[in-house]
Amino acid sequence: MKKKTAAKSAVSTKSDVVAIVSDIHFDLHHGPTWRAFRKWHKDVKPSKTIILGDFVDLGMMSRYVQEAHAPIHAIPQIKMFVAEANALAAEAGELVVVEGNHDERWSKVIFGGAPQALKDALGLTLYEQCKAQGLSSDVRWVREDTITKGVRCGPFILRHGHNQASRFGAGKHLAANRLGKTMGVSEVFGHHHRAQVFCQTSLGRTAVAVANPCMTGDHEYSKDPDWQRGFTILELYGPDKCYASPFLVIMNNGHFAYNGKVYDGNI
Repeated sequence: MKKKTAAKSAVSTKSDVVAIVSDIHFDLHHGPTWRAFRKWHKDVKPSKTIILGDFVDLGMMSRYVQEAHAPIHAIPQIKMFVAEANALAAEAGELVVVEGNHDERWSKVIFGGAPQALKDALGLTLYEQCKAQGLSSDVRWVREDTITKGVRCGPFILRHGHNQASRFGAGKHLAANRLGKTMGVSEVFGHHHRAQVFCQTSLGRTAVAVANPCMTGDHEYSKDPDWQRGFTILELYGPDKCYASPFLVIMNNGHFAYNGKVYDGNI
């Protein structure tokens, strides 16, 4: 008589920690917030870290009028990002970088109004520039298009959010709106610099939308913005890591507490 095979349990005794950070805007980032995250990252060593867009600012490549003391050179921002990305890659099991709308400014300037004319040219993309500045070959680079629609992470799809959103910062209910548009697919997105979580349950299944906070500094164009600083943690578990528990970390003045420990970027 054959023994009955035990069904796989949805509960696992071990989870994979995934860190999601977006809208850093090097070198206009908020120093204490970034340092607090780096302390946590070095301590926890996530299974995967995802930089979900706008990792550089590239304001000098924007069509908008810049602040009086804004940086005028792009390469220092890229070099700072490369140094920080390589440090994260050395600590995490895997580092994934997704381009956001600020990062895409590079291609818009370099390729201009006729990008098809430079198809297959080498060394012109932001990725190639980062590689030339020393970006680790272990880093996985993603740019959203009609085929690559974000990064899949357990039950979540991760996107910067600019390709799916209306205007920047639009509406009070960002997460709820996204969940309605994804037809119940769980999602983490950045772009708006605001932190929100919205859940919806149908037929016994709960979908979650997370608006990821930012790590950018203060800007003259927004004197008192409704922005939150922090990041998102996903803990994947269960058979084939098909389940995820999301945790939204909100920082006040560059510090936060996690798992019984305080991480302070001011000291």
